[in-house]
Amino acid sequence: MSSRFRTPLAVSANGRYLISDGEPWLWLGDTAWPLFTQYSDDNARAYLRSRAELGYSVIQGVLAWGNGTGFEKPLPDANSSGHRPWRASPADPDPAFFEPVDALVAYAAELGLVLAMLPTWGYYVTDIGLFDGENARVYGRFLGERYRGANNVVWVLGGDRVPFRNPEAYDGMAEGLRKGSGGRQLITYHPCGWHSSSQFYHERDWLDFNMIETWTDWDMVYPAVAADYARTPVKPIVLGEGAYEGGTGYPKGPITPLICRRQAWWAFMAGGYFTNGHEQMWRIDPGWQMLFDTPSARQMGVLRKVVESIRWWQRVPDQGLFAEGVSNGRTLNAAVRGEDSSWALAYLSSQCQVQVYLNKVWVKDVRATWINPLDGTRTEAGTYATGNMLGVFPRTTRQWFAVPNEWEDALLLLEGI
Repeated sequence: MSSRFRTPLAVSANGRYLISDGEPWLWLGDTAWPLFTQYSDDNARAYLRSRAELGYSVIQGVLAWGNGTGFEKPLPDANSSGHRPWRASPADPDPAFFEPVDALVAYAAELGLVLAMLPTWGYYVTDIGLFDGENARVYGRFLGERYRGANNVVWVLGGDRVPFRNPEAYDGMAEGLRKGSGGRQLITYHPCGWHSSSQFYHERDWLDFNMIETWTDWDMVYPAVAADYARTPVKPIVLGEGAYEGGTGYPKGPITPLICRRQAWWAFMAGGYFTNGHEQMWRIDPGWQMLFDTPSARQMGVLRKVVESIRWWQRVPDQGLFAEGVSNGRTLNAAVRGEDSSWALAYLSSQCQVQVYLNKVWVKDVRATWINPLDGTRTEAGTYATGNMLGVFPRTTRQWFAVPNEWEDALLLLEGI
């Protein structure tokens, strides 16, 4: 097979979404931080295949990885051949480390996957200061030049850290990446829990889109994404790390598939995109390879199918769809509508009833459909007159809807007939 990416990813003219080969492109990510070091080649390829089959479009992984926050080592992990990303310092990258990375980048492209690669985990920049502005620039330029022709690569600076210490290293790394790649590849920044890249780098020219980490504060996904959606200049937004499925160390845990779905749909409804994750994809305890096909992993594929059945790139967050029942916090209900108001989609995060304004859909009559976020099954929910187009002043028309029995959550799609 050959690469499915003829051109690198880019940002749309209005700044709201990403495009690939001139078409709207949906970021649906999964997290495999140790992909390039602790995964064997066979496991890495099996994992990438599984994610492509489930409908993911992006995999996040780290080149200079040292076992993750709280477990880091003074030097990043070596790969299976015993090579580390650099020799004496980041200014002296070891090409032998990157040979298997090259192969995975090419294999991911064949599968239609983008690799969102972190040049280094933040520990090596902010905690022990292995980087400064100059060696970060050299390392970044090396990476940019090496992967300049890879249209399925985007770069993620940071790595679970905020840049209060050594901020010049990230500017230098971004400058090096831009120089090396000729500006062909997008760059963002991955902060630590309950932060967004917009807090530190929103005005930087090198920050092409924002990335947010909420960690255990999964109930804050919607307001976090909504805040970045309201920023200018307008930039796309990715919820790059929430709470991982199966995670047990979260103050607001345990993290069930329902919570993963809430995070994903809240991010989408607030105008952003989502990266999923399972605890064992980075902890890799014994037997982790048996967890490629978990409930949350499959349900992200359902999200993609639902989203791609509408003009998702024209969505506008609109909580004004709800007359009653919007709720808040852990049971927030959220909605979007099309730019032309010809459709609307609501995510109801629990067993509940909501009253919606049908006249928000700018058609004469509307068809309502329930969609189960677990498996994508659709159930008719009736057709209704919206009250629009009846005269000079449209009639405000409300309708109650109740989540189908035994569903944990639901999607309500409203479309013009």
